[in-house]
Amino acid sequence: SKIIKKIFNLGYPSALQMMFEVGFFISGIWVCGIIGINYQAANQIALNLSSLTFMVALGLSVAATIRVGNQKGLNDYKNLKRIAISIFLITILIELVFALIFIFFSDLLPWLYLDNNGSPDVLETVTLASKLLIVVALFQIFDGIQIVAQGALRGIQDVKIPSIICFLSYVVFGIPIMIYLGLYTELKATGVWIGFLIGLLIASILLSIRFFKKCNIEIK
Repeated sequence: SKIIKKIFNLGYPSALQMMFEVGFFISGIWVCGIIGINYQAANQIALNLSSLTFMVALGLSVAATIRVGNQKGLNDYKNLKRIAISIFLITILIELVFALIFIFFSDLLPWLYLDNNGSPDVLETVTLASKLLIVVALFQIFDGIQIVAQGALRGIQDVKIPSIICFLSYVVFGIPIMIYLGLYTELKATGVWIGFLIGLLIASILLSIRFFKKCNIEIK
């Protein structure tokens, strides 16, 4: 029962972190649906492309959990911090490459999803999606940092406060900003993605600070 309790205490807050993040992105889909069909289509293209690159960061996040957890088991916090920094740096470098791809090919990538039949709807969707991809480029970096920070925190078995950080970043800040910018300003779908960006920026900063603070306390 002690083991079951420990597994539950680690698993439940981790599940909440995931729920807040997924809920955050689903809210964006709803908001774009309210704005209009072409905005919804452009949002889906941007979301699909960013989800593809996010999988790399998600893999590194799992690696962070395993490597950090291993060093925690050995009580070797100096190497734990060094390993974590290296995973953060690898993630940032990879995400920068993806960001550059999104910036340079923002006009071409939406055509992977649409046929150029000359219809005004298709052309508008492509124009909207290519604008969104510029925001996606920035978003990449913070999305990578926050998911790796979540993984590293899981490795040191710190999950309760991070789930509160995720709630604050995505639900308290991200969603209202997204709704306001998307529905009440001229930014529309771009506003939704600025909302995503701000939510992820806050999460990546707070989660990283939390992780390195915990490391430094243990090293001392």
